[in-house]
Amino acid sequence: MKKRLAGAVLAVAAFTAPLAVVAPTTASASAAACSSPGWGPYDSGYSFTVAGKSSPLRSGPNADCGVRAYVPAGTEFSIDCRYVNGAGNLWYHGDVYTGGRSYSGWMYAGNLGSVYDSNDASC
Repeated sequence: MKKRLAGAVLAVAAFTAPLAVVAPTTASASAAACSSPGWGPYDSGYSFTVAGKSSPLRSGPNADCGVRAYVPAGTEFSIDCRYVNGAGNLWYHGDVYTGGRSYSGWMYAGNLGSVYDSNDASC
C-alpha cells in the first residue's frame, strides 16, 4: 500500500511540476512600453473626455499601461504636455478630478474632444 501511495505522489509531482515553472514573458515588454518621458506643467491647455463612454487615464503613454482611473464622459482634463509614442499615437499628460479625487496620468488623444488654450508643448 505504501509503494502504491508513494508512486501516486511521485506521478502527481512529476505531472504538475512543469506547470509551476511557466512564467509569462510579456511583463518586461509591458513595463518597457509604460515608460514615459519627463513631464511638467508646460502647457495650460485643457479638454473634455468624449461623450458616451468613460475613458481610461493610464500610468504611461501606451494602451498596455495600467489604468489609474476611468474618467466619466464630459470631464475636464487639464493638459501638462503632449507626447507621440513609438506607435505614432498622440497622448496627453495631465490631471483630472473625478470621484472626489485628483489623478495625474496619460490620456489618449482619441478619448479627448477639442483642445483649448494649448501651446502644444511637448513632454
